[in-house]
Amino acid sequence: MRTVRLSQTVSPFGVGAIVDVMGESLMGVDISEWQYDRTVQVKSKRLEERLGVQELRTPPSVPARPSIHSPGIPYQRFPRWLFCQGCRRMHHYRIQQETGDPPLCDQCKSKLVPMRFIAVCATKGHVRDVPWDKWAHSAYESEAQRRCQKHVLIFDMAVRGNEGLSGLVVRCRTCGAFRDLGELPARGALGRIGVACSGGQPWQRNMPSCDQPLEVLQRGATNVTLPDTTTALDIPEPAEGMRDIAAEVRQHRNFEDVRSAPHGPLASALIQLIAQNLEIDESQVRQALDGDPDEGLRETRRGLLSDEWDAFLEAAGSDDEPVGTPEFVISATEFVRAGIDNSPVIERLGESVDAVVLAHRLREIRVLHGFRRYSQDADLVDVHLGRRGRGRWLPAVESFGEGIFLSLNQDLLSRWEQRDEVRSRVTVLESRRRRSIMGARLFEATPRSVLLHTLAHIVMRRLAFSCGYSSASLRERIYAETAPRSEAGFLIYTAAGDSEGTLGGLVREGEAPRLARTLIAAIEEAAWCSADPLCRESRGQGFNSLNRAACHGCCLVAETSCERSNVLLDRVLLVGDDETPGFFEGVLESIRIETVERSSDLLDE
Repeated sequence: MRTVRLSQTVSPFGVGAIVDVMGESLMGVDISEWQYDRTVQVKSKRLEERLGVQELRTPPSVPARPSIHSPGIPYQRFPRWLFCQGCRRMHHYRIQQETGDPPLCDQCKSKLVPMRFIAVCATKGHVRDVPWDKWAHSAYESEAQRRCQKHVLIFDMAVRGNEGLSGLVVRCRTCGAFRDLGELPARGALGRIGVACSGGQPWQRNMPSCDQPLEVLQRGATNVTLPDTTTALDIPEPAEGMRDIAAEVRQHRNFEDVRSAPHGPLASALIQLIAQNLEIDESQVRQALDGDPDEGLRETRRGLLSDEWDAFLEAAGSDDEPVGTPEFVISATEFVRAGIDNSPVIERLGESVDAVVLAHRLREIRVLHGFRRYSQDADLVDVHLGRRGRGRWLPAVESFGEGIFLSLNQDLLSRWEQRDEVRSRVTVLESRRRRSIMGARLFEATPRSVLLHTLAHIVMRRLAFSCGYSSASLRERIYAETAPRSEAGFLIYTAAGDSEGTLGGLVREGEAPRLARTLIAAIEEAAWCSADPLCRESRGQGFNSLNRAACHGCCLVAETSCERSNVLLDRVLLVGDDETPGFFEGVLESIRIETVERSSDLLDE
């Protein structure tokens, strides 16, 4: 029995992911292996309809001190090649040997630990152990070594004592064959010794062969498992829900059978069956088969964000009384409140802000669709790899929190984003996004989206000093669509698996004049970075140079806080420079004038 937090069963330790527990390496199996009757339903009609699934279900929550009778979800040991820390002997630990206890060496009874490397299919997302017995004998020096059958492997240091991987060797004690690990991570290293992809995941058996290349990764590398998730807030249901036919077709239990063999003998019958089940035309099923599933999922996520934008704007048009549902309690508030001695800077900043909405209680649902391995453009591996005997369902977790929603003045924003200098600067980021291997999973880089994303980051960094939550507890949601509707805002919120996310500290910081002071401080800090002038004048930073003036000293936040991988950020769009006008350039100038006036008054005194 091993334990992980309930929220981690979707990401980062969900299906297909490796989790290290007390020196053991385990991988989560797909949901077809879960005990369905032990899972708990997460109700969200809007999200279910958008994703085209029958149910969302979360693993059962177990007591703080679980027993063997407590419900849970299965994980399997991976990699299965282990080595002894005492005698250095390697063991291929089979599933029949599992007892539930940490494995021990059968020779010296020392603890066995997992090997560091695994083999990943670069295209299809399959994964397997590195065949260490074959690797050790791939550089044989005699016929006896080539024909060796009784392998007794030792994982040891090289005699020469080289640094790096070349200083580690796998040696066969039976025949003396050995090979170091220096060439192991090289592209195509396993293919050159005749090792092919297994065609499946470690818990699957008798899978068809796969002809795609294998690449060797460290089991702790971030690209071993790249989860594909959708996050949505539980908002009031719209009066008339819009049916997403394509999503329903993709999530039908027979869809994968058709997509895997679209011209097979059963394809026509399955298409007809899907159409009858969903009460749609067969042409709509074929249209979903021909479409790009990733693009369909992106459209679904955009639709979810647009629904949330509408929900927040409804509150912005009402009075200060809380509205919504028990899981979505929001109220409008003033950014600049009358009767308070506001400074000229706050008055100037108030012209740029359109509305502020306080979210006293939020319910966030995070759903796992599948995962990729090795790269973001690899095929998506579904979370359900077994036979589908019931309606489509997906694993999900819910969390509760509070937040601050802020929208910008769209008239000022529209005039600013049309300026040639602004568009020219953002065009550089958009061209890099299109060339990036993860570009398809990022939002389009427009002046509006980069501005809002960067503004949310600097506000989060500032709020962490006063709201009572750690910086890693804050998250963002960006609303920056320009067509067919116009959105310009962001939500900063905190969400936890219990009531700790609703303590009230973040909502309190959204009240006037605290939020205005936070924004002013954030904008003033964004004007200068400890890495300037290198940061401010940078032509490209971060992954694939997808950031301009943004680094750890000024804009970047925790990976769990950013929904867009800490890229497509540029604080020059906020504060401006000699060539590019910043959206808050006038506010920053007012801050400087006020600072000079206060300094003069102090000198006069």
